[in-house]
Amino acid sequence: MSGGQYHRPHRRAWFMERPAYIRFMIREVTSFFMAAYLIVLIVTLAKVGVGEAAAAEWLQALSTTGWKVAHAVALAATVWHTITFFAAVPQAMPIYIGEDRLPAPIAKIVMGYGPWLTATAVILWGVLR
Repeated sequence: MSGGQYHRPHRRAWFMERPAYIRFMIREVTSFFMAAYLIVLIVTLAKVGVGEAAAAEWLQALSTTGWKVAHAVALAATVWHTITFFAAVPQAMPIYIGEDRLPAPIAKIVMGYGPWLTATAVILWGVLR
């Protein structure tokens, strides 16, 4: 015996074995789209800090069809990531009221969708006011 730890071999496409694994991997891939969009946001803020001309040029570049598609893909990825995260929260952080566990659908609303929709409503109210 070699004395090292045993590592059970895995196939390359292990995540294709079950639909839950596929959904998990899709959720993980959405993180890359979110990170890329955050980089675009940071660059946008930097351009705004440089000056009005740089910001206008950058915003003009972001208004092309390719960037509009990228914005739509990033939004879809972020919404998917958020919904699947809210679905996982009740399992990771259950809420107990006394001895009773709050049902998962209610926990999703209390810990996820409620604050998300409230923050969205406040932002929309501030923007559209």
